Amino acid sequence: MAQYLVNPLFLYLTVWGVATSLYVAGVHTGVFPRYAPQVVWIVLLNTGTFTLGYLTSHMLGSLAPDRGDLLASRGVPLTAERFRRSLKIALACGVLALLLCAARILIISEKDQISLGQLVSNPALLRGRLVAYVNSGVYQTRLTTMAISITSSITSLGFVLLGILLYVGRRRSRYVYLSLFLGVSLALAVLNLSRKGLAVDLLFLALSYLCAHGLYRQRKTAAVLRNLFAPVAIAAVLFVLIDALLAKSQHFGAQNRMTGLLFSIYWYLSAPLAAFGEFLTTRQDGYLMGQSLFLPLYKWLSRFGLAPPSSVALYTSKVYIPHMVNVYTYLRNIYEDFGIWGIAVVPYLLGWISSALRVRARLLLPYLNIYLILLVLIIFSFYNYLLISNQFYLQALFGLVFFRFRLKGLEDIGM
Repeated sequence: MAQYLVNPLFLYLTVWGVATSLYVAGVHTGVFPRYAPQVVWIVLLNTGTFTLGYLTSHMLGSLAPDRGDLLASRGVPLTAERFRRSLKIALACGVLALLLCAARILIISEKDQISLGQLVSNPALLRGRLVAYVNSGVYQTRLTTMAISITSSITSLGFVLLGILLYVGRRRSRYVYLSLFLGVSLALAVLNLSRKGLAVDLLFLALSYLCAHGLYRQRKTAAVLRNLFAPVAIAAVLFVLIDALLAKSQHFGAQNRMTGLLFSIYWYLSAPLAAFGEFLTTRQDGYLMGQSLFLPLYKWLSRFGLAPPSSVALYTSKVYIPHMVNVYTYLRNIYEDFGIWGIAVVPYLLGWISSALRVRARLLLPYLNIYLILLVLIIFSFYNYLLISNQFYLQALFGLVFFRFRLKGLEDIGM
């Protein structure tokens, strides 16, 4: 079972199967006001082309000669000392990101002329001001925002390393690292009033742990799966905490808070497809040709005058169906760039690349890091497009440049 949880094809079909089923159920029960038939056909095309790309790459890869030893020789051994140094650097970057996020709140307080006490004591106001500040600075490439992206990306890479350590490590010190990393990530989530950052870090931790199990096979699968209960429980606690701070469950008009909380979870999973259906019904002719899908790259081209300015917003417009939603799955980014042809080609390439990286992810940490980024993208693809942020590009880059460690031979690392 554990191997399926890090298999791109299994994850993709599961995520989209669940989201589509919940959306269709909502249509039939009247939760959503109208039905867009083309949504289901586009989802079928999306999953079909991803599957085709994955299977084609897998088949061709099985026919190619084995280059594992050649690839592994390019990395450096991941010794206990290098492991500790890397984790300390990642943890220090997490603390720095926390300080930068706190400084950003001070900047917003001064810029909007709102007292810090009033801003901090009103979570809804703070969330609104944070969103407005980040969205207004997308094309200005503020130094604060870039510094947060850089430090957060290295911290997330630390969670990839931590997942390996939790599997191969033998000393109790690994739980100290775990507590510190989780504490920093949780503090960032509360400070930013966002569940996504910690959810992504927990996914990196869990997926890295599962990949280490597939590589070393030192534990029983049942025990490995039981150990994943903690990340799930932490994510659930954070979901409830942020919901309580922002009172999101009360927006659904439920009779009691528990009903509202349960419905908010359903809404979180099913509403993006319904919003995508609304987008399709109001979509005008003309395509953005990569501005949405490759926003982090396009904004730098625009910044240096190599491309015209773009009107693409980091936070998209809100629709009410009947409750508010402002996420449209990653299909919107593909469709508004390239139309139906993009739906046929982009998932195919994603399936191909994720399959091609599976073997390399067992050899070198940089490839494992990129592979896990793709798995996280796949898991969130029903919701929104994570690569619209600089952070994951930077995480992949830093892994390739500074963390070129071999993954073979870590069974007796001594940590």
